[in-house]
Amino acid sequence: ATFSDIYRFTLQGERVSDTVQEAPWIGLIADMGIKESDYTISSLARSASSQDLQLLVHGGDISYADDYIPAKNNSYVWKEFMQDMQAVAGFVPYMTGPGNHEAQFDFSAYQNWLPMPVDIGKNSSGSPFYYSFNYLGVHFTMMSTEHDFSEGSAQYKWIDADLAAADSNRERTPWLVVIGHRPLYCSSVSVKKRCTEEGPLYRSWLEPLLQRYHADIYMCGHNHQYERSYPVLNGNLTSQNYTNPKATVYIVNGAAGNKEHNDPQFMPEKDVPWRAAHGHGFDTGWMRMRATKTALQLEYLLSKSGKVDDHFTITKDDHVSSDGN
Repeated sequence: ATFSDIYRFTLQGERVSDTVQEAPWIGLIADMGIKESDYTISSLARSASSQDLQLLVHGGDISYADDYIPAKNNSYVWKEFMQDMQAVAGFVPYMTGPGNHEAQFDFSAYQNWLPMPVDIGKNSSGSPFYYSFNYLGVHFTMMSTEHDFSEGSAQYKWIDADLAAADSNRERTPWLVVIGHRPLYCSSVSVKKRCTEEGPLYRSWLEPLLQRYHADIYMCGHNHQYERSYPVLNGNLTSQNYTNPKATVYIVNGAAGNKEHNDPQFMPEKDVPWRAAHGHGFDTGWMRMRATKTALQLEYLLSKSGKVDDHFTITKDDHVSSDGN
């Protein structure tokens, strides 16, 4: 066996920039694979090597190895994917969570290729599938929608405790972002059941916690498309802007590399008044965001052209924790 070259990068830690212009970018992806991900990986690699990008977060469905002769040895798919990702992960931290396509062989390949820091910090999860960390002004709660998160489950209790701790620490990390794999809100036509049946069930478990602890964003993949909501609670629009929002913003960001069911057909606006924007084509894409104490800027980029296809900024006068401080 041979080893790769040695790569080094400097961790940025929890520091929060004073202005959006000087804040480093954080990359956000889901649903990648090796078939259609070249443009996304190239785009990410350019940003990472130029130091514009300082972190990459992947919300599940990573290599899609289970699509390749599932009953036999398909480890070569993971190897190819990780070799491709070296152009990014060799320059910035690469933090991941599991999706449904990691479940093969009881998630063993995922655990071996991408062990995450689940036992670090006061609120250690004790699970290899969900954890949290702080970086560049953002607290990331990396949950697993592939493991029980219904009310009363071990993961539910951990999420509750993690969000409570993060919400009481807004001076240090002003923003709270939850990363899962499956959507809570979506409006895709090609995978409509996920939006009309599965999403409401997941919301019944998770949305009260997101609201109680003022989670700013829930971001997922699973649907191989892009769409975002206005602040929304219990299916009801709370505002049509992002200034001092009173509820969580939901983003589907699953267009990084798998084009299956990425047909850009969405439910009509009258049926989903909470939807703010959605993708219009078949191109792959990824998101980036950067934070100050009072602003969280997000952009959705088309991987091939680099065009910013959508953008918005959440602003807050201050951050009020659930205990009123």
